[in-house]
Amino acid sequence: MTCKECDSPDHLVKDCPERVCKNCGEKGHTVTACESARFVDRSEYADMSPEDAWKLLLKAVNEREVDDVKVAIQTYVKAAPETTYQELEKKLRAEDVKLWLIAIEKAGLASTMTNMDLQGNMEKKHTVTYRFQWNPPRPRDRELWPADVDENIERLADAGEVVPRGLPKCSNCSEIGHISKSCPQEKMEADTVRTIMCYNCDTPGHRMRDCPTPRVDKFACKNCGQSGHKVADCTEPRSAKDVECRKCNEMGHFSKDCPKGGGSGCRNCGQEGHGARDCTEPKNMDKVQCRNCDEYGHFSKECPKPRDVSRIKCSNCQQMGHFKSKCTNPIADEDAADGGFGGFGGGGETSGGGDDFGSGGGDAGWGSGGGDSGGW
Repeated sequence: MTCKECDSPDHLVKDCPERVCKNCGEKGHTVTACESARFVDRSEYADMSPEDAWKLLLKAVNEREVDDVKVAIQTYVKAAPETTYQELEKKLRAEDVKLWLIAIEKAGLASTMTNMDLQGNMEKKHTVTYRFQWNPPRPRDRELWPADVDENIERLADAGEVVPRGLPKCSNCSEIGHISKSCPQEKMEADTVRTIMCYNCDTPGHRMRDCPTPRVDKFACKNCGQSGHKVADCTEPRSAKDVECRKCNEMGHFSKDCPKGGGSGCRNCGQEGHGARDCTEPKNMDKVQCRNCDEYGHFSKECPKPRDVSRIKCSNCQQMGHFKSKCTNPIADEDAADGGFGGFGGGGETSGGGDDFGSGGGDAGWGSGGGDSGGW
């Protein structure tokens, strides 16, 4: 068998002395056994002096570009490799630069990730975040925030940015450093078993293709249940199957067909088959209710009692209790007066058979005229 790394027939690739560690870049060991700091490749960043790199950082801060700030810091560290987060923060505070390197302890960091400082040392406790202001941006961040600048600098001694560990995670034991193929523990049975759910009858245990229930067309007409058209285009009479009656609150019929509510007969003659506005019989004054005094037998325009001003709605301010001519509010752009109270059939009958007191909404009184001078 030949080594895949150096083509030597004397050993396998896992034992190859020429194999380069993916963490530190040295030969003789793998990333799993590596205990050195990670080699940080900064070849992509420009070569410049620390002074020029610092000017680049100040420019990025003035433009408030986080990505440019991170590039400038990496460029500065490339020029001065021993620079730490603590030293950077102290220099920023000494020059009053509006950039803060805030160290916080992130909860729920994935096991395959870790915090690494500028020199490649990993397993740091705190995570470095870049902020253009000292105060936490959200209320929930307050408990993570350092109390003051001194505490923040102290945290930065054990802080870094989130990077992948570069180590595999075993799907058998969930530990880091090996895969399930080479896991030293026994093969574990899965605690959860995937349940098959049928999307036709919404019951578990079988697939939709094996469902004994007849296939339901979810796009069928909701009125007649047939395919090929929408409910708006349905020619069948409206189904009352899922309708709740507004009179008795029972299902299966409309309020006009309610056996307990008396149907939708004419409020003038009491016969079925037509409404009061289409009635050909003479008007039954016994069922007409006055909108001024609430008594039956006459219209509001014929009411012998004084007009109840509390029932008048101003067409200017839409408030009750006065006419538009008496309104103290500024004149509206559009005059909403449209004729006052229409009589029987004009404003519609009330549920009790009278003429609707509030219809029309104007100051025109109870007649068909307009304005405040409209008579009774």
